Amino acid sequence: MTHLSTDRLFELLPAFLRIADAEAGRQHRPAGDPREIEDFGPLRTLASLIAREAQIVDEGLDDHYDNAFIETCAPWVIPYLGELLGVRGLADIPEGIDMRARVANTLELRARKGTLGALEQAASDSSGWPVHAVAFWKLLAHAQTMRLPHLSMGRSIDMRAKPDLARLGTAFEQSARNIEVRRINTHGGRWNLGNIGLYLWRLRPAPITQHRVLPVTGRRDFRFHPLGCDAQLFTRTDPSIGLDHPAAILRSVMAEDPTLYVGDGKSMRIWVGGTEVDPTTVRAANLGSRSAPGAPEPDWTRTGGIAGLTLIDPELGRLVIDPDLAGPVDVSCQFAQALELGGGEHDRAATIGTLAAPTTIAPSNEITAVINGADGAGDFALARSTHYRANGTVTVPAGETLRLVAQNGAFPTVTIGAGGLEFALGAGASVQLNGLRFTRDGITVTGSGAALSITDCTFVPGHALDTSGVATDPGATSLDCQMVGAALRIDRTISGPIIVAEDMDVRLGECILDAGDAAAMAFSTATGAERVNVSFDRCTIYGRVQTSAFADGARVRPTGFGVAIGTDERLATSDTLFVGQNAPAVAALYRQVGCIRFSYVPPDAQVPRLYRCVRDPAPVLEATRYSDPAYMTLAACSDEAILRGAENSDQMGAYNRAAWGARADNIRRSIDDFLRFGHAAGSFHET
Repeated sequence: MTHLSTDRLFELLPAFLRIADAEAGRQHRPAGDPREIEDFGPLRTLASLIAREAQIVDEGLDDHYDNAFIETCAPWVIPYLGELLGVRGLADIPEGIDMRARVANTLELRARKGTLGALEQAASDSSGWPVHAVAFWKLLAHAQTMRLPHLSMGRSIDMRAKPDLARLGTAFEQSARNIEVRRINTHGGRWNLGNIGLYLWRLRPAPITQHRVLPVTGRRDFRFHPLGCDAQLFTRTDPSIGLDHPAAILRSVMAEDPTLYVGDGKSMRIWVGGTEVDPTTVRAANLGSRSAPGAPEPDWTRTGGIAGLTLIDPELGRLVIDPDLAGPVDVSCQFAQALELGGGEHDRAATIGTLAAPTTIAPSNEITAVINGADGAGDFALARSTHYRANGTVTVPAGETLRLVAQNGAFPTVTIGAGGLEFALGAGASVQLNGLRFTRDGITVTGSGAALSITDCTFVPGHALDTSGVATDPGATSLDCQMVGAALRIDRTISGPIIVAEDMDVRLGECILDAGDAAAMAFSTATGAERVNVSFDRCTIYGRVQTSAFADGARVRPTGFGVAIGTDERLATSDTLFVGQNAPAVAALYRQVGCIRFSYVPPDAQVPRLYRCVRDPAPVLEATRYSDPAYMTLAACSDEAILRGAENSDQMGAYNRAAWGARADNIRRSIDDFLRFGHAAGSFHET
């Protein structure tokens, strides 16, 4: 639309009036003013005022026209258009919901009401989870007429078809079932007329790219996991329906066509001696162990390999290389996790910040030697998702800052040598660790008046894992912080027990502390230490806690790297699970200060005032083994007060940001409009 301008309006006047107005403007133009005399005419001045108001009206009309369409309306109009269409309110989730697209798709989805595709899209758009819908009545066992047979409906089980047997109980099974009378939306009944199942994938991808795997002692057998333990491998994309979710790879399913899982752009890639293995030579196999007394590890069923073939067991994460291939072995593969905690190859640019001419440390170099060679200060980066070595003491001069980070998109594993790893900090010095995984031993930090920041890291609980994924030394200290009068901040980190010295301000946010046993000490002060102020924000602590006091926000201490402990509005302990046993499971020396909010606190705890906390029953954890994808997640059988007891009405603990409760609520609210009359839907977690 062309807006009304001063020139267009003034040109509508007769020419003799415009000439007279210009002559009148000559009298009003100041001496020496370079502008034309027409600009000072009284009629032109009046026309400019009218044109300005007309432009305002025109713009308002344009806005009203744009606001009539969801594609062009202003953000504040979206809820009103949604109300006109009857779009139900949805809870916010961390990734956010595109309400503009949600409202825009409403009419299209209603035109497809009752179809599985509409239900899948409505559930996925509102939750951010991949969803696959199944009509259970099509899997009921019944006699079909020969006039019109339905070959895609439920059929008898072929006991020789291993892929079909492996899919039993999953979203993709095709076997016939007897009728089940339990209600699907309340009691989980599935196979009945009118029942629709929505299978949800809650796990997130945890890829490892070109990681050098270590062989089993004395053999050319390997494990995919960087810590040398058995671990289930997952897909990048389900090859049968193309859903973008990590699904567990099964041996029998992979055996149908291994090239769907191995190769460029697929779930796994393998390099031997720098040359990529041909995907057509890869086979799925059962590489389970068999007893061999006296051996450092039992032989596998295919120890030694088969000439011309590379064998993969995706359920155990084991690999047997073609014996004709020589050289080091690098792999890219994908595991799964419930949330991005403890580091990973996900985007961490916001937490890394800007590195000032960082020194890149090669995997072949010893980390402490490189840092000490640069006088213990500056920025150092690890660029690959592979093994690095660190041993000895790193000395950081007074007032200096040391940053040791994994580059964005990398998740290196740092193996600590027999001598341990120590950071000796001078007065006012600071150390920042970001995106690293430490194994084989813990870290010691010494100094006075210094600062330590740990972000997106993992200190493997129990220092290391055995081949089955169990901690080799459960309860061993991961971080011994002997800094006096210092600040410690830990965010989105997984760690074993932590010990701190006196006169410290400590804050942990979205962390997991794993003592290996609920009766062991997960966070404690050194013997005789006093004035330890700590706060836990959305943490899961598996073990006991001992401190001087819980923070109340009164103390502020500059940390030396741009963060002031005590200034955060969520400084008070909140949304935390204290999963400890043996009285007292949580103990604070000074209980007249501080506060714990929206948390589970054991009944025997000696703590300051509580606000909307749960004391009983105790939470139930899905898994306590670090290598498990469901590590430290809440089981569905946990009490509702814990599953929905956080400040944002979601689950307590480190996985609060996953927003599982809000996503499930959004699915329930969004699918009712798209169900056929008489049909019911239920949700089932595929992972």
